[in-house]
Amino acid sequence: MLRQSAVPLALVAAVGLAVAGCGGPASSESRDTLSMSLNTDPATFDPALAKGGDDYTVARLLFDTVVRKDEGNTLAGGIASEWKAIDAANYSFTIRDGLKCSDGSAITPSVVASSLTRFAAKDTGSSGRTLAMGSATATFTADDQAGTVKAKLSKPWSDFLTGLTLPQAGIVCPAGLKDLKGLAAGTVQGAFSGPYTLTSSQAAVSYQLTLRDGYDAWPKFAKPLDGKPAKQLNLMPITDMATIATQMLSGSLDVGGVNDENVVRFADNSQFTSTTAANTTTYLLFNERPGTVFADRPDLRTAVAQAIDAQAFSDIISGKRGTTIATVGSDKVACVNTDKAQLVAQNAAAAKAKLTGVKFRVVGTTLLRGGNEYIGEALRKAGANVTVSSLDNANWATVTAAGGKDWDINVQGDNNQLGTLTSSLLRVMGPATEDGGRNKMGLVNGDGYGYVQKAMSEVDKSAQCAALQGAQKSFLQRVDAIPLAVLPTTVITASGVSIRQFDDYIDPATVRIAG
Repeated sequence: MLRQSAVPLALVAAVGLAVAGCGGPASSESRDTLSMSLNTDPATFDPALAKGGDDYTVARLLFDTVVRKDEGNTLAGGIASEWKAIDAANYSFTIRDGLKCSDGSAITPSVVASSLTRFAAKDTGSSGRTLAMGSATATFTADDQAGTVKAKLSKPWSDFLTGLTLPQAGIVCPAGLKDLKGLAAGTVQGAFSGPYTLTSSQAAVSYQLTLRDGYDAWPKFAKPLDGKPAKQLNLMPITDMATIATQMLSGSLDVGGVNDENVVRFADNSQFTSTTAANTTTYLLFNERPGTVFADRPDLRTAVAQAIDAQAFSDIISGKRGTTIATVGSDKVACVNTDKAQLVAQNAAAAKAKLTGVKFRVVGTTLLRGGNEYIGEALRKAGANVTVSSLDNANWATVTAAGGKDWDINVQGDNNQLGTLTSSLLRVMGPATEDGGRNKMGLVNGDGYGYVQKAMSEVDKSAQCAALQGAQKSFLQRVDAIPLAVLPTTVITASGVSIRQFDDYIDPATVRIAG
């Protein structure tokens, strides 16, 4: 998700940020700098280790992937000009000629294979690994003379190609792989394969990205991008959506993300364009690691579900713009459960009988602060002793992905960049985050994960959906998570600025200035 921040006057002077102010936006002829925002500081500039939305944004801008998402759940060429799924376990890629790293070195098939090998290694601990290949291991074989890379999985995983669109699968150039500490800090100037390089950074203030001279490796989308890329992008952290809206309306900012009632401030205003996606879902996720309060306690988890009103939560976080869900994915994703009869029904008396006096800790991102507080209050009314911690996005992602026993209930905001149900299901089953997976609850749930693996071994869509229905039924019966709502994400762009949406994914690297 993109957010926009107010720009300090000193920073404007220092980096030459184009600010419209009262005089209106700069003309497209002279404008070459744009401001975007982050929810908080990136936790890392190593794409493989990206865990939160802000990490994903900078990774998308700094590192290219072999393929990219396009309209209609199709793929577009990125670093690869051609790709082929031979079957669900074997794939081939033809690497585009003439691509360069930010230090001028060539992006060869060997460079691509080395980067993907690190991304796929269990020891790397990438949260995108299980999305791309499940529990399989991957072998990448480069042929520099033929210009190809072949990928072989130890187990079939039919989402593999889509998984390689993830920003975590961004291709890191050799200079970055030689200095992983510098890569994470963003200080290796030769590490980048994407359109921009990180030219300056000041935590909590600004991250300046500069377009690479001569870069011409933009993805081959079915519909070409209009306009020109900014020569400079300035990313500033901010969390308050009211401030975002105010600064957008005052003409100080170019792009802003607004998820709540502040969206109405742009209604019928021809100076702005709104783009809304519904790929972010919210649900309560329990820590079920040994020794935690919810481990082996489906009765206690059920009581929490009985105390919660999903519609009330949805209204709070979205300004009554959202919709409730019956699984961990939105209704727009293929194969989702829509039968709300499978959910635990509200029952205040039953919840209070189980929860009175029970102590547990709720954690969530500041982006859902009002929703976090609602969950805490609802559970206190049911007699529980609850503490609620709303953390900035980077800290929340780190805490909830670290494993351990530092939290009991996570108010999960799930940005489904792949647009697949598997992406969200892996939050509640399969390998745990501390083992390199996406599962934050820490318990594999062999039955549910077995269904996911079966789905990923199938090419037939109806067979995939049948298996994924089994996976959803499993976690819902176990009450490993409590589905809540879709959170619409609206990105506002000022006059003369555009951004491209692919189905329910808004791509930050497609921001353009009108030509």
